[in-house]
Amino acid sequence: MPIAPSHAQPTTPVLISTLTTALASATPENCMMMLGEQIYPLVECLEPDHVAKVTGMLLEMDQTEVLHLIESPDALRKKVAEAMHVLQEAGVSSVGDQPGSLALSE
Repeated sequence: MPIAPSHAQPTTPVLISTLTTALASATPENCMMMLGEQIYPLVECLEPDHVAKVTGMLLEMDQTEVLHLIESPDALRKKVAEAMHVLQEAGVSSVGDQPGSLALSE
């Protein structure tokens, strides 16, 4: 489950090349946090009611796919829509209702 940023304002976007370099030397936990800090505000603009759950689902994907989502608004919109479909099928009405078995196709 991602850690929600402590502020509501989106973070300043980081160049993908800078992020990729930082990820290469980071621990897996720090990688997830860095990716989450970048993708959370993007998801929040698309799905504010389920931002934490959707972000967590996206962060379970391969790191290169998450980087692609950060770079591509269209791809992100599609994955967020897919995540919301999975949540609706699972009957999740609020964040944290059914942790675990929800997954997106990659």
